[in-house]
Amino acid sequence: MDFKAKLLAEMAKKRKAVSGMEVKEGNAKFVKGADLEMKRNQEYERKQQEIASKKRKVDDEILQESSSRTKPAPVENESEIDEKTPMSEIQTRLRQRNHPIMLFGETDIDVRKRLHQLELAQPDLNEGWENELQTAMKVIGKEMDKAVVEGTADSATRHDIALPQGYEEDNWKNIEHNSTLLSVDDDLKRDCDIILSICRYILARWAKDLNDRPLDVKKTAQGMHEAAHHKQTMMHLKSLMTSMERYNCNNDIRHHLAKICRLLVIDRNYLEANNAYMEMAIGNAPWPVGVTRSGIHQRPGSAKSYVSNIAHVLNDETQRKYIQAFKRLMTKMQEYFPTDPSKSVEFVKKAV
Repeated sequence: MDFKAKLLAEMAKKRKAVSGMEVKEGNAKFVKGADLEMKRNQEYERKQQEIASKKRKVDDEILQESSSRTKPAPVENESEIDEKTPMSEIQTRLRQRNHPIMLFGETDIDVRKRLHQLELAQPDLNEGWENELQTAMKVIGKEMDKAVVEGTADSATRHDIALPQGYEEDNWKNIEHNSTLLSVDDDLKRDCDIILSICRYILARWAKDLNDRPLDVKKTAQGMHEAAHHKQTMMHLKSLMTSMERYNCNNDIRHHLAKICRLLVIDRNYLEANNAYMEMAIGNAPWPVGVTRSGIHQRPGSAKSYVSNIAHVLNDETQRKYIQAFKRLMTKMQEYFPTDPSKSVEFVKKAV
C-alpha cells in the first residue's frame, strides 16, 4: 500500500509538470517531446544563471577584500614622518627600493610620506640579499674619501663615531639603581626607559673607546672593521630603540630583555644572562619551527605555555637583526664590567 501511494504521488507530480503542455487531437491527449525538452532547457538555464550570479557575488567580495588589504595605509600621525633627514638620503633610500625619487607634482613632504608608507609596508626590502657589514664598510670608506676631498683626513677627530642621543658619562650609577625596578609590577614605560638607557650607555661607551684610538689605528682595515661593527649594531638596534621610545615594544621581547638586563647589571651573572638570551632567541620548545602540538589532542593551557617558548629570532628579519645586535652589547657589557670567571661566558683574561 505504501508503494502504491508513492507511485500515485509520482504520477500526479509528472501530470502536473506537463499539464500546460498537453495537446488534444480528437479523444487523445499527448505531450510533444520538443515542448518537454524546451522546458527542461529553460529550467537548466535558470539554475545556471542563479549559480553564475552567486559566483559573481563571491568574486566581487574577494576582490573588494583583497583591494582593501593591498591599499597602502594612510599616514595617520604626521609626527611620524621624518622631516630631519636630508633629501639626498631620502632619495637614496627610494632608489634602493627601485622607486622614483620624485613623481610629477610631488613636494618634499609628499616624497617623505611616500617613503614612510613604503617602509611601513615592507621594512626590510632586499636587505637580506647583501652583506650589511660590507655595506657599513663602504659607508665608512665614502666618509674617508669625503674627508680627503675636504682636507680633514688627518684630523684627530675625523673618524670619531657619534654618541647616541641622551647619553651622559656619569649616569651608570643611576642605571644600576633603576635596574633594581626591572620587571617590578610589569610597568611598561619604566622597563622600556631602563632598557633603553642601558643600550644607549653601552653603545656610547663602545663608541668612546673607538674614538679614543690613535689616528693610525683608525685608518687601518682592522680599525675600519671595528667601526663598521659599531655602525651595523646601531642600524640593527634602531627599530628596537624606536619601539622602546614609543612604548610599543613587543611584550614577550620586553619581558625577556628585562630579565637579561637585570642579570647583566644587578647580578653580573653573564652565564645566566646568556641562557636567558638563548631562551629569547630560539626558545626551549622541542620543535621551535612550526610544530605547535605533538599529538592529536591538545592539553588544556598548552597554548599559553607555548608562548614563552617561541623562537623570536625566527619571527621576521627585523627582529632577528636587533636580537643578534643585542648579543654584541652583552659581550661588551662583560668586557666593561668583568666578574668571576664562573659567571662569565668564554672568559678570557686581558693582558695587562
